[in-house]
Amino acid sequence: MKISTRGRYGLYFMLALARNYGGKKRSVKSVAEERGISDLYLEQIVANLKKAELVKSTRGAYGGYELNFPPDEITVGKIFRTLEENIVAVEGDDKDMDTERYLWRRIRDALRDVLDHTSLQDMINHDEDEVDDYMFYI
Repeated sequence: MKISTRGRYGLYFMLALARNYGGKKRSVKSVAEERGISDLYLEQIVANLKKAELVKSTRGAYGGYELNFPPDEITVGKIFRTLEENIVAVEGDDKDMDTERYLWRRIRDALRDVLDHTSLQDMINHDEDEVDDYMFYI
């Protein structure tokens, strides 16, 4: 499976909003600068997220983007399905036998399971958990 820059950048943007959930709204430009990516490209991606009603925007001095749902209700699968044309782990071949097709189905199902059961909140919580993993004692 290959995730395009559309999927990656969309995930970056959604994680930035999730980290600020319930607080300050974020602009596309601020997230783009934070991640070192093109704000014009990110704006196109955000338009798709808005169309899918995953994010909402507010105009004005205190405006910006925010999540339309709590971070624990938005899965990575929803984000990728909004932004990616095709999410395929393994493309089958007409030469495949039932034994190979069985494996491809298992890989597909495992991938769906991970994407559909990993929320933005899970990712944020994992971020916080990782800090302790790198503690060294002398």
